[in-house]
Formats: sequence, C-alpha cells, structure tokens
Amino acid sequence: MLPPKIIININSSDYSDFLAECDSQNLTPEEKIREIITCYVILRRNRRKLPQKILDPFLGMEKRSMSYL
Repeated sequence: MLPPKIIININSSDYSDFLAECDSQNLTPEEKIREIITCYVILRRNRRKLPQKILDPFLGMEKRSMSYL
C-alpha cells in the first residue's frame, strides 16, 4: 500500500528557507514535515489540558508556520 501524498504549493524562496532549516537540523524534508505534524497533533491533543493563555502564543506561531508550508 502506498503512503498518502500531500501536495502543497509554496514559492521557491520559502522552500529554500525550509530546506535550509532541514539541513541545519540534519533532517530530510520528509522528516521535518513529520516533526511539524507531530508537534501540531501534540499541541491540539493537549489544548484542553493546559490553560489557554499558555498555548495561545504557540498555536498562533503554529498557524503562521503552517501557512508557509
């Protein structure tokens, strides 16, 4: 069975920045995307457990980050 595919459109400078970030962390783009998704899922699952004022800055940052992907 083939893994699901996600296709996104981003401009070349954003992609270059993303690749530079991956390279600085010694991750492949696939590994970095998996890390981003994992962090997002963890934040969403813990949203009910933590006071909202603690999570708001992180969730706002996450939304801004995800809009670049």
